[in-house]
Amino acid sequence: MKALIELSGLAVRTHERVLIQDVSMVVYPGRVTALVGPSGAGKSLTARVSMGVVDAGLTVVRGELRYPAIDPNIDWLSGRQGDAGRRALLEQTRHLRGSYFSYSPQAASSALNPGRTIGRQIEIAMGRRKTVPDDMGLAIGQVLADVGLEMDVARSLPSALSGGMAQRAALAIAVAPRPELVVADEPETGLDPVLRRTVIELLVEVVRGHGAGLLLISHHEDTVARIADDVVRLGGPA
Repeated sequence: MKALIELSGLAVRTHERVLIQDVSMVVYPGRVTALVGPSGAGKSLTARVSMGVVDAGLTVVRGELRYPAIDPNIDWLSGRQGDAGRRALLEQTRHLRGSYFSYSPQAASSALNPGRTIGRQIEIAMGRRKTVPDDMGLAIGQVLADVGLEMDVARSLPSALSGGMAQRAALAIAVAPRPELVVADEPETGLDPVLRRTVIELLVEVVRGHGAGLLLISHHEDTVARIADDVVRLGGPA
């Protein structure tokens, strides 16, 4: 089984301080990898770098990033120092975001476009598949059914959905492109304990059902203990 992501020895800093130091992880298809640690430990930063995104003002001091399922010989972080290197990395990995891996942010409101119906947003996501469905309506209905939503949700704007429905819609959009990996950034944020458990279990079920891997960013130890196959722990800020 070829890994989806191999990250080794990653260190990232600003001009003032080190943000993450010597972080390594391997993410496999069909498995749940939990990236855990306290606030400020660099969980989201690590995940973003793993997807080829280094934000302005940050410097990758060292580290290697490979996508063995694509090509195990390419180190995507090699020669990426400075603003020019950062921009080059962002551009050269652009085609992978939304296809090889998809990202689900902390709040469903951040994942959903308030001006587009849920169906249109799923349709756009499906456009990133290797093979676009012939019957888009049928395909949209299937993705919604996978996350426990009725077809009429496709005609709704995000503002018409409850919190739980919005989380499910965000998950539908994340899996619609059929990515190899779904990166979920603290999907439990803002949810009560009962709904949190429901959303997480649905997330794992749907992602595994699509044959993809899941990189879950979380600080809920009970969630991690319950669903994670592999755990990567980050300490506090350096």
